[in-house]
Amino acid sequence: MRLLRGVLATAAVVVFVLAVAACGGSNGDESSEEGGSTTIAGMSAELHGTKDVSGETGKVEVELDDDYFEPTILEGEPGQTVTLELMNEGNSAHTLTISDQGVDQEVQPGDEAEVDVTFPESGQLAFVCKFHESNGMVGALEVSGSSTPSTTTPTTTSSSDY
Repeated sequence: MRLLRGVLATAAVVVFVLAVAACGGSNGDESSEEGGSTTIAGMSAELHGTKDVSGETGKVEVELDDDYFEPTILEGEPGQTVTLELMNEGNSAHTLTISDQGVDQEVQPGDEAEVDVTFPESGQLAFVCKFHESNGMVGALEVSGSSTPSTTTPTTTSSSDY
């Protein structure tokens, strides 16, 4: 009887471990974990995830919060155009600005907006919040499988804090 209880207890532990491992797997979202920092166009940014949007045909959600974008890095295909659905979850006004593409969308706290952006042919293209770039509010459009930064750096017209 003691042996049977031991076997049952061990089996229960194995089932529990397997169940926990299965729950921790991918849920279909290609976002990486948050945490740490990264360098984008020579600027330090807090990393709030990377999301592969290659072949995406719908809208891609990007959260604008106080001093970061989530996800911070979007991976796509060379020349791919996507519509970003910007949601300001912060307490300040934020922008998603890509000077080279004429993109400068301001979003007030609690509001949403949409912009179309195009991935570079290679490397990485930075986007910034022109109000909080100096605080590290920087993100990137990155060609999948590329880690070579683009020579393009963002140009902003204001560094005032709202």
